[in-house]
Amino acid sequence: MMSHADSFKQYTALWHEHRAGRKSASDFIDGINRRGYEAAVKAAEAYHSDPTGVEPVSPHALAAPDYGVNIFGVDTPADIDSALRCGVTTINSLPAVVANDSFLPTDELTVNLPEGVTVCSLRSVPAHLQKAVAKALETTDLASALNAMLLSDGVLVHLAKGAHLERPLQLVNIAASTSPMLSARRIVILADEGSDMRLLLCDHTLSETVEQLSLEVIDVLVAPNASVELYDIEENTSVSRRWWRLNVHQAADSRFSAHTIYLHGGITRNEYNINVEGDHAETVLGGLAICAGAQIVDNQVTLRHSACHCTSRQLFKNALYDESRGGFGGKIIVEEGAAFTDAVQTNRNLLIGETARMTAAPQLEIYCDEVKCGHGATTGQLDDRAMFYMQSRGIPATEARNMLTQAFMADVIDNISYEVLRQRLHVLVEKRLSGAAASCDACASACRSIKNQD
Repeated sequence: MMSHADSFKQYTALWHEHRAGRKSASDFIDGINRRGYEAAVKAAEAYHSDPTGVEPVSPHALAAPDYGVNIFGVDTPADIDSALRCGVTTINSLPAVVANDSFLPTDELTVNLPEGVTVCSLRSVPAHLQKAVAKALETTDLASALNAMLLSDGVLVHLAKGAHLERPLQLVNIAASTSPMLSARRIVILADEGSDMRLLLCDHTLSETVEQLSLEVIDVLVAPNASVELYDIEENTSVSRRWWRLNVHQAADSRFSAHTIYLHGGITRNEYNINVEGDHAETVLGGLAICAGAQIVDNQVTLRHSACHCTSRQLFKNALYDESRGGFGGKIIVEEGAAFTDAVQTNRNLLIGETARMTAAPQLEIYCDEVKCGHGATTGQLDDRAMFYMQSRGIPATEARNMLTQAFMADVIDNISYEVLRQRLHVLVEKRLSGAAASCDACASACRSIKNQD
């Protein structure tokens, strides 16, 4: 049996074996790969599995299969029109595609970018931004290091001081391979002072039978008085695997929100690493997952407050059917000197399947007296009295169950500030609960009916 360290060493060894013969996409990417390799070797040696069993999806288990890797950085061809199949694309967005690990901008994106906004491949980062991007990529956790080592392409989003991206940027991630493949995707967001933007990520796996692992890392630097909203929607196949990590640094008076929506997939691990470093910053995190069959979703959150007068809100909810599993590990750290922090963390879960399982471990570490912090987690079943009441009025049991589950999920979606996306997500969740196919196409007509509200 492969040891925990060997799960990762198979990739560091592969990269080292071929490093001399590799022809990097650019000198900038080559530097990222080399530094990533050094960090990955150290991180793999230091890795220890979770002794508490709180994490149902371990990095070791995700990385253990012998996936193919695009070690020589070969571009992935894709039909952009067919790739943009998600019904959410009816939003008036600026779209682009990431096919496996290749960034493919659309004409709609390149023609309509406003002044002061740059969206480009990491292979062609402008010289004046390379230092800032390299700094954002310095994270040395295991996911980020492995990602940097294997990276052949990525996406840079830069907003200059005061820039405003009115239409949301949408990146559609497509996993398409005829053999098991690990795709390393990287997104770097640099939001300079006073800028604001929305980013919508949509994950799709095309094959119903070929296992794919998406190793995606998002690095976000939010400058003073800047605002970044991030929305991630996963609609993958049941054989897909996803290891997703978010690294965020917030300066004073900044605002950052991130919401992950799991509608369909296989095994997913989402890691949030949020650092609130400036006074009066605001942070909102949300997560929603509907799991059935043998699907597993694991959210692991670390939110560190190191500045004064900051607020953070977390709300994660899971509906677990059949033998599916969910996990939530949430830690809020309030450092010494982070006075007047106001932080709340909430995890709520429904076990609808008789053999469904949920593991939750909310935590607080507080090293400052003048704070207001709270956390909690609940796991239960649908209210029998509510079910009886609805059935006694002629509503079939299945429909009553779906209605109650949708009501349970509603506040996560209602916390999304982007109204158009919020309406579409209500439709997507309703379709998912009713057993519709895990494709946005199922609700595309409903989306178009409210397109005029964009």
